Amino acid sequence: MTVESPVQRVHLTPAAHTVFSRECGRSLDGNETGGILLGHLHEGVAEVRVAGDPGPTAVRQPDFFLRDLGHARQLAHDAFTRDGSIWIGEWHTHLAAAPVPSERDLATYARLLADPDLGFEAIVSIIAVANPGWDRPAAYAWTCFGDQAVAVPLILSTDEYCPTATEEHR
Repeated sequence: MTVESPVQRVHLTPAAHTVFSRECGRSLDGNETGGILLGHLHEGVAEVRVAGDPGPTAVRQPDFFLRDLGHARQLAHDAFTRDGSIWIGEWHTHLAAAPVPSERDLATYARLLADPDLGFEAIVSIIAVANPGWDRPAAYAWTCFGDQAVAVPLILSTDEYCPTATEEHR
């Protein structure tokens, strides 16, 4: 039996896209990079308002990325204070691997989903690869829930708020 994903599509605001595109360029040095995704989940849509940068103490290697946790927490605090955005997922680059969650990625998402203190129903994952270079990366969205990872459409929104977001989330 197939269970429907709680996230049907991911909308990336222009501000989040700008940071995401700029930060993907860091992978020119031969190391993965990434950050957290902050925003809202509403009626099957993940609205990404903030794509975080890796932070100053992030671990970046050719086949591994670990965000700067203190930096990510500050970004999350600032976004929540500004507009109620919450942590909805993570993004990162893959240098040699396909733009699908790796076994390591899936294990990380499974740990996050299993942590009752975090309260995730689903985790949004955006994985970027060079296309053919990092000046215009190709990005793919995934929603991870239960023991599944499902590809979902990634849409660049034309304004700073997802068209389906309600006023209560603004």
